[in-house]
This record gives sequence, structure tokens and C-alpha cells, in this order.
Amino acid sequence: MALAAGGSVYALLNGGAEDNGTGGDPTATPTVTTATTEAPTGDPTTPSTSTSPSPSDGAIPADYLGTWTASIDNGSGENTRRLTIRQGEVGDTVLTLVADGPAGTGTYHCEFAAELAEEPGGEGPLEIGPSTVTVGDSPTCSPGEATEITLLPDGGLERVNTSSGEKLTYTRQ
Repeated sequence: MALAAGGSVYALLNGGAEDNGTGGDPTATPTVTTATTEAPTGDPTTPSTSTSPSPSDGAIPADYLGTWTASIDNGSGENTRRLTIRQGEVGDTVLTLVADGPAGTGTYHCEFAAELAEEPGGEGPLEIGPSTVTVGDSPTCSPGEATEITLLPDGGLERVNTSSGEKLTYTRQ
């Protein structure tokens, strides 16, 4: 029974039908942003500097940036996904995903990260490379395949597994 439940989570995270191809993908890794301001000099023209990226400091259209959530009920309980998209360029880790849910008699917690694979055109879509596991044990947490992310007319975000075509829709948090 536990093996079957573990296999279900494994399949779920690897794009199984109940997961619509979006599990086993990127996860949340903390991002450190620093800002520095020069000490006051009495001169109001002294500039301050910041290393914090703005929405225009990368390739990703601003409407994609932020945290998005989805849930999947595969019959064994609610499986949640928290997807975060950060600004960056091709090759940068721009997508993180936290996946939580029931597994056998316990629960699972997996975190994934993925890079921007191609420069998006105009308003997207975003081409995201395969994900790596940043937190979680195998086989419950396993790397995911490449995905494409598109903004929907209703304000949602759709993530499609480019190998299987399976989809999951997220809502802005």
C-alpha cells in the first residue's frame, strides 16, 4: 500500500495525469536581494544605489512575475503547488515550485528550481527548462521536464509540460 502511494506521488510529481504535467518541477529557493544606501553626507544630491532588480531588469514580462498557486485533488487528498517566477535572463533560475500533499500515511514536501530556456517574445510565453530538486527525497521528489508558461485572458497562468501536453492552471496569490 505504501509503495503504491509512493508511486502515485512519484507519478504525480513527474507529470502524471492527475497532476496535469506540472509536478516534479521548479520550486521555491530563497532569493537574497540587497540594497545599499550611501551614508548621509549633507549633500542632498548624493545618489543611493540598489542591487534590487526591478521588473524591467530581465527578459521576463512583468505580468508573469510573482507567486501563483494551484491545487490538485487526485483522490488521496489535496496536493498544493506554489509557483514563483522571478526576473532573470536566459540561463538564470527564474522559476521555483513548492509541492505539498498526502503520501501514503504521511505527507510529502518537494521543492524544485528551473531556468529560463529561451528569450520570451513580447508578452511570452515563457520557455522553462527541466527542473531540479532542491529540497526533498527521491523517489517522491524527482526532477521535472521542460514546461511552457502562458498568461491566460482571465488573469490565470497555464503551465504545460512540453513533452506530454499535460496542463495545470495557477491563480495569482
